[in-house]
This record gives sequence, structure tokens and C-alpha cells, in this order.
Amino acid sequence: MLYFKVVVNGNSNQVLTEREKLILQNSILHFSAMTNAIVTGKGVMLNPPDEGTMGIVFAYPEAIDAEKEVEVRESIVKRLNSFFTMSNLELNAVII
Repeated sequence: MLYFKVVVNGNSNQVLTEREKLILQNSILHFSAMTNAIVTGKGVMLNPPDEGTMGIVFAYPEAIDAEKEVEVRESIVKRLNSFFTMSNLELNAVII
């Protein structure tokens, strides 16, 4: 099973309400599902990261091509970072 985690970090002085955090986490989930569907067309389990961390964990029950894996990783980071920039949020998505 292939796993990778997208973590969102950024300006620790930027204060977000619980509602804003929930909206962001749901946006990350939807961007991730959409990106996976477009790139791989295969099922993926999307799970929240550790408590207190914003992001998403991708878990593929079936193997995917190495090229598709790279494309998903690059695409999700690019999409999320564009979303954060357009939303004037001092956040950054990274793969760990």
C-alpha cells in the first residue's frame, strides 16, 4: 500500500477560527479527491493527519504508476498553494 502525507504549515501568527480551520480542512479534502480522480482515476483513502495538524494522508489500496504518483504529489501541492495564495492565506502545502 502506498502512503504519503500532505501537511499544511505557514505563519504561526496567523490566527484562524475553528470554523475557518474546518473550512480549510474540507477544502484540502476536496482538492485532494479531485486531483486524485483527474490524475489516476483510481480509488484512494483520504484520511486526516494527526490531531492538531492540517493536511491529508493519501493511502492507495492498489499500486499506481510511479509517474502518476509524482503527478499527484506535484499537482496537489500546486493546487493547494495556488488556493492559499488566491485566498490571501500565509500557508504552504508540502509532502512529507
